[in-house]
Amino acid sequence: MSKSNRLRLEEVRRAFRLVGECRELGSHPGQWCPHMFVGLSRLVGARAGNGGEVRLVRPQGPVEGAAYFDAGLEPAEHDLYVEFLRTHGIDRHPLAIGLAGWRTAGPQPGRVIARTRRQLVPDREWYGSVCYNEYHRLIRIDHCLGSALELTAHGAFSCIILHRTVGEPDFSERQRRLLHLFHDELGRLIGTALASATGPDPVGALAPRLRQTLDCLLEGDGEKQVAARLGLSRTTVHQYVTMLYRRFDVGSRAELLARFICRPARPSARDTTANGPV
Repeated sequence: MSKSNRLRLEEVRRAFRLVGECRELGSHPGQWCPHMFVGLSRLVGARAGNGGEVRLVRPQGPVEGAAYFDAGLEPAEHDLYVEFLRTHGIDRHPLAIGLAGWRTAGPQPGRVIARTRRQLVPDREWYGSVCYNEYHRLIRIDHCLGSALELTAHGAFSCIILHRTVGEPDFSERQRRLLHLFHDELGRLIGTALASATGPDPVGALAPRLRQTLDCLLEGDGEKQVAARLGLSRTTVHQYVTMLYRRFDVGSRAELLARFICRPARPSARDTTANGPV
């Protein structure tokens, strides 16, 4: 590997810092996803970023959009791309076509593939495509760097596409490797510390006692107060708190509170009927 393709320490630090920033906004995809695209665009020198989550019906079924976000596009540019997706579907995007091999591949949650547009789609196909001529060409963006992360064995994927303005050079191998590193690290948090658009509500999926404990913590109670309110021993409450930390991938009560600071209000623990132990 040439020196120019090796990841630089400062770039890696910035990538991990961006993962941490996304984690702080992780209670809703509409908060952490746009922030991610802004940060990634700065990291690799892109003009804009878009993507979200999709569902893939194996082996030959369609790719269906589940959530779409972008950053760096003007309102009219955003509307144009959304119209492209409504009219043609994500299946008509050349990058999705270039990744068509995943439709027949066996499920492998956690798998990441990051490629430049040229690694997936030759210039002739790209510049002759509906996507380029009805979207990219009109808003003067050309080279793309994309990454797809398989979230679940049931065909849920996280997708990232970064774009450069017409006339700018293609993305480098180092930048491709940096995106791969970032998406791999981010993927470990999607569905836990980072809310997923395709996954179940992480709070709704909690057992009743864990949810009651979480509600009490979010209302400001310490473990002693939680035990008194729920009629449990402090040892049991401590076990529940430890389980919550592990479930939401946090290491302290402060991190747990930050994880939910932007989450819409839910019924209080006082209003929740106990349904027995976890």
